[in-house]
Amino acid sequence: MKIAIFGASGSTGLRLIEQAIERGYSVTAFVRDSKRITIHHDHLTILEGSVFNTHEVELAIQGQDAVIVALGANSSSPADICAKATLNIVNGMKKHQVKRIIVLTGFGTSPASRRQLGCVMRIVVKTISLLMYREFTDKEKQDEVVRQSGLIWTIVQPPKLTDGPKKGEFKHGSFQPSMLAQISRSDVATFMLDEVEHSRYLNQSTYLHN
Repeated sequence: MKIAIFGASGSTGLRLIEQAIERGYSVTAFVRDSKRITIHHDHLTILEGSVFNTHEVELAIQGQDAVIVALGANSSSPADICAKATLNIVNGMKKHQVKRIIVLTGFGTSPASRRQLGCVMRIVVKTISLLMYREFTDKEKQDEVVRQSGLIWTIVQPPKLTDGPKKGEFKHGSFQPSMLAQISRSDVATFMLDEVEHSRYLNQSTYLHN
């Protein structure tokens, strides 16, 4: 299996690299700063570039079996960085006929997923969206880019992420999450790689927590 990981130097991205290599995958890690990746392996190729550079993104995508997007944003990031980068990735995938994409977004960051929530959780998500308006809006736009891509997609929506150990047991699918729900980044990485192999949620979003 050959996969490209965007956002590979982030906290979840690094765990994706480690676990993908453990599974025997050939991994292309696309990063802005290669120094942030200290993992070295024969099955790992590190490409340094910008997610806004079409040519550099396409180099990472060409010849892959699947693409994983684990991009993050904060208050100092450029506006709509995740949405714009994901659109660039989607266009590169279409050009090189790579169909499978798994994208990490955020809890409740789409109207489709919010319809699964009860009244209390909708209020919670609304509050979070107001407190983190810039980042939340970016993730909403990213979600829409993926849903409209025409690719074979899965959107993964975890609650609070932790740096805890991999448990290997988590709940996923359509359900009412708890306000206290959380999951380790290692378990998120496990789920995303499992999804590459088993494709349980084709053209669907899924909640995920321990």
